[in-house]
Amino acid sequence: MRHGRACVRCYAPEQSPRAPHGAARAESEAITVRLFPRFIVAALALISVAAPAFADFPGRVGLRAGVNLSAFTGEFGDLVEPDSRVAANVAFVYEYDFVPKLSLHTGVGYSGKGGVSHSQGTDPIGNPTGTSKDTWSFNYLEVPLLMRARTPSLGRATFFGELGPVLGFRLSGKFETDSPSVGDVSLTTRMNTLDLGFGAGAGVEFPAGPGRLGLEARYTRGFDDLYDVSGTLATVNQAWTFALAYTR
Repeated sequence: MRHGRACVRCYAPEQSPRAPHGAARAESEAITVRLFPRFIVAALALISVAAPAFADFPGRVGLRAGVNLSAFTGEFGDLVEPDSRVAANVAFVYEYDFVPKLSLHTGVGYSGKGGVSHSQGTDPIGNPTGTSKDTWSFNYLEVPLLMRARTPSLGRATFFGELGPVLGFRLSGKFETDSPSVGDVSLTTRMNTLDLGFGAGAGVEFPAGPGRLGLEARYTRGFDDLYDVSGTLATVNQAWTFALAYTR
């Protein structure tokens, strides 16, 4: 949108993102972001191989993989009006039944959030120079603590709904643009270590071998500004997640 680049200065570090130490930090964060989803996938593969060892473990364990469609909101979101950033959502999940149709649904995994905007650039005298793409990437280690309620089975299908708090632990944050006049900016140190919010979702499960195969949709939203910076417009995470899960 028109305002995207003008407002990002509210969140940019004081030093130039092109400074040598800034470049090193950005490269380190980029490596972390690239490797973390691969680490999660490898860990989930290992868990799936070791699943028989969990046969006597109370509750159920499993894997969840899907995509986030995330466009931040809040005062800054109202100004920028971002489109959705598409990012991965992968996790190890755990369920414990309190009663047959009510359980705690939790886990730990990677969740990519943020937003995408398109800005109209100008030269020093105000002439338009074209449209550029701006991307805010906020990456989290996410831990949902949801109560999941199931309906009686309808044939082979069982429907469920879920609601509860969601904890997002900061991994990294970055602003990227393809404009030659504005450099990429690390936002990690300006983000809160913990982003507390809520999640609400629904889905359907089917028997699959010794476990359950589920299709689910979940909406998550932060309660407050994701930045630990005073005097700026609030930026609040929100995302829709569409995922496939298997538990046993």
